[in-house]
Amino acid sequence: MAEEYRLGDIIDDYCTRCKGVMNHSVVSLVNGKPARTECRTCYSAHKYRKAQGAKKRPATKEDLFDQVLGKMGPLGHR
Repeated sequence: MAEEYRLGDIIDDYCTRCKGVMNHSVVSLVNGKPARTECRTCYSAHKYRKAQGAKKRPATKEDLFDQVLGKMGPLGHR
């Protein structure tokens, strides 16, 4: 049985401002499913993200450089 949502229901969702999964209120429904939510911590409203966080950022040049150096091992011992 599919879960039924109503306006004002409290659900977990990823907050784009708090950068974490927080309690949210349902503020908009489309076909009975949440479309927009409002964070109950910072009160920002955004589209419903199904409690999934933002995409992982690509590594910086410094991080990539450190990874390469880490794989090389100690210098001069080849």
